[in-house]
Amino acid sequence: MMKKTLYLFIFLCCSPLFSQKADLTSAIIALDNKNDLQSAKKWIDVATNKIESGSVLKPKILSKYYHYRGLIYLKSFQEVNDSTLSSFDFLDIASESFLKDVSLESNFIKKSITQLNVCAYLYQDGAYKDYEKHAYSDALNKFTKAIMINSSEGIQKTDTFNMYNAALMAYQAEDYQESLVWSKKLILANSKDERFHLRLIRAYGEIGELDLQLEAIKFARLQIPNSKDIIFEEVNYYLATGNNTLLLKSLDEAVSSDSENPILHLVLGNTYNQLGDFGKAKYSFEQAISLNPSYFDAYNNLASIYLDQTIDLIEKKNALGYRETTKFEDYKKQINALYSQALPHLESCLELDSTNLAIISVLKEIYYKLGDSKKSLEMKKREDVIKE
Repeated sequence: MMKKTLYLFIFLCCSPLFSQKADLTSAIIALDNKNDLQSAKKWIDVATNKIESGSVLKPKILSKYYHYRGLIYLKSFQEVNDSTLSSFDFLDIASESFLKDVSLESNFIKKSITQLNVCAYLYQDGAYKDYEKHAYSDALNKFTKAIMINSSEGIQKTDTFNMYNAALMAYQAEDYQESLVWSKKLILANSKDERFHLRLIRAYGEIGELDLQLEAIKFARLQIPNSKDIIFEEVNYYLATGNNTLLLKSLDEAVSSDSENPILHLVLGNTYNQLGDFGKAKYSFEQAISLNPSYFDAYNNLASIYLDQTIDLIEKKNALGYRETTKFEDYKKQINALYSQALPHLESCLELDSTNLAIISVLKEIYYKLGDSKKSLEMKKREDVIKE
């Protein structure tokens, strides 16, 4: 009988199941009782090699193995964390192990879920560090892993926070297709957040998909009709594609949304000017100036309304025969009237930017043509001083 017992003991010691159990037990003792992380990692790696070679553990023991493998590698990561790729290999193994334990739905499931939350946080923290170093692709990879953990069976969280970060990192890394993927997922999760729409619109713009960009803009406008930033994106789209009619409609809506914004009035004025509606252009520029009396571009563009109208008149005047004096004087009178209307706005430009050579040169010519030789000479002297 004693001999049979001895044979049974030898059989158990030599069997793969007993051997792996012993390796796992050694790893647990080293970690929990001795706080010997190096030995714990050695024994858990021995057990891992045997499992990968085909050995099989009972589900209960397998769960314990995955949970403790996760703990050992998580602690290893936390001890050596220097934000290098190699140190994150430890965190990869830890999170993979906890995820496998959760899938077994064993006694350790709650503990492994708790540790998975820690892993997700550590990936997120590592991603922020990568971002600060402008390592956008690495940051994207870590944010993606945090999302994967948070969306796993045990946690089941729609992690829009890190999804947005992933979309942003992909955009920064110029991986616009990946940015599109995350932006679409974000909009599916919450179509009322303008940030998600903006990411999608801008990614389409970068890859030159103008039809899809417009489609994204229109959908965004439907979802968030009063979003100033989305209206701006629509304005920029029509400016880029040269569609002034739809641009005007978009701008009118933009102005209604943010009537105190001088830039919007300026852009609206520019559009009206391009369409030849000088009255509305003038009104828009004046609105911009009333909102910002120091707005150089608004004064300059207002002056341009009048100066641009002189071009055709000057060409007609110069094409006259020497006997057509009446027409000549009529054209000259119209031209000078336009110069006089442009003059105060150009003078305002000069007050705002006293060394602007383009403005000084135009003023010099206008003063001369209006017969104010004294002021024309002053502009010439100022021009010479600046050029020296």
